Amino acid sequence: MKRVWKQGVLTLLLALGAVPAQAGEKNMEELSKELANPLAQIWNLSFQHNHTRIKGDAVKGHHYVDTTLFQPVLPIPLEGGYTFFARPVITYIHGPTSVEYTPSGFVSREDKSSFGDTILPVGIGKVNNTGWSWGAGATFIFPTSNNDFLGSHQYQAGPTALLLWANEKWTVGTHIQHWWGIADDGKSDDDPIIKAAHKKNINHTDMQYFIVRNLPDAWQIRTSPHITYDWSAKAGERLTLPIGIGIGKMVKLGKMPVMLMMEYQKSIVKPDHVGNDTTLMLQVNFIIKNPFGSM
Repeated sequence: MKRVWKQGVLTLLLALGAVPAQAGEKNMEELSKELANPLAQIWNLSFQHNHTRIKGDAVKGHHYVDTTLFQPVLPIPLEGGYTFFARPVITYIHGPTSVEYTPSGFVSREDKSSFGDTILPVGIGKVNNTGWSWGAGATFIFPTSNNDFLGSHQYQAGPTALLLWANEKWTVGTHIQHWWGIADDGKSDDDPIIKAAHKKNINHTDMQYFIVRNLPDAWQIRTSPHITYDWSAKAGERLTLPIGIGIGKMVKLGKMPVMLMMEYQKSIVKPDHVGNDTTLMLQVNFIIKNPFGSM
């Protein structure tokens, strides 16, 4: 756990040294409001860390998974207020590599840090500072995980869509992604964990909803949990429905605008067997210059 946090801090320090200062003219409150729109034409490097407690009928004791996400957001503005977006999500996970089942539940045999699967939604959207914005395209998951227990071991693809509404004080919307498994990763079926993953009928949905209330001095009250639904799972194991509350603040680090966020999330519905119970989310967005211009 301590090593994961040290690695995250080191990554942030390296990013600070590599990113040029923001050259835009916008003030902190304007940037804070615009960044709340996931289709905004602001370039930024997002680092997110999730500390998640796992609970369920099959879980013995306290189990946690730590996930660090790196997401470069580099939209390209198009004619007529449209924008092209590609939002790769590179994951780094500290979690179990295997479990041992006992009469009272499972316990982790060993926890390790390793890269997880990579997510890539791409598409085109229509962006407005106020009123409605929307986007649509395709989303992919690549089986890049080197943790055989936590990786999906399948290439996945499906549709994605974004819809949101904003005014001076509020941004409310959703980002929906759906994936089907389309091919396995080619690893040997000699390992029973990989063999089971190859046979799984992957068919799942992720819907992130976000509500942001803009406050004076570039502060925000916000929530942005992910609702997930596994269509191929058994009844009682399909839905995860979290609620959350958090804060955000746009600050300057030297000449660079930086968005700091913290959010607590609690699943009011989760799979009976094994599911996410609570998550503490910490996020930092480093705002950088968009060479193609902005809205």
